[in-house]
Amino acid sequence: RSFPSLWIWIQTNSFRNNPGTSLFVSLARIPTPIFGLEFPGFTAAVWHDKELIPFATWSGAKFENLSISSEKVFMAMRSSKNRRYFEYRVELTVSRDAPEVLLYAPVNFTKMEPFVHEALLARVHMRLFNGHGDIIFDDIGVNTGLEVHGDVEWLVNNLCENKSRKGWICL
Repeated sequence: RSFPSLWIWIQTNSFRNNPGTSLFVSLARIPTPIFGLEFPGFTAAVWHDKELIPFATWSGAKFENLSISSEKVFMAMRSSKNRRYFEYRVELTVSRDAPEVLLYAPVNFTKMEPFVHEALLARVHMRLFNGHGDIIFDDIGVNTGLEVHGDVEWLVNNLCENKSRKGWICL
């Protein structure tokens, strides 16, 4: 199996007061071909003021908070400070009250079936902080793509701050 069993996906290019700013976030339970092992991983990026700000496993970023309810998804991530990138913190609150459509996705690699719910009119409130804690961006993204698929509570249970997590790789 090479397709994640659960994920959260968020994407928008439509911030009301900051045209040209973009947000992309993807968290998932990532399968491997090794003994059926799976691990949590994420990749995210903000494009703002002609700068790409990565928040991802590969860049050393970490989750500070992740909560998921039927009304909203909230997450806070901190980027890694290194020679190439400055340190940033981002907070995202995504409303889950937008209408959804049913998308087809692979099932056992044999057929496509409709089982993924996707919203294209969600709203995300994004706050971006510099390394000193100053707010440098505070805006609402509209026409936001949102997928919350599978038992995403597994991602919450695999935050690095959760001492009862079972895996050795965490968000």
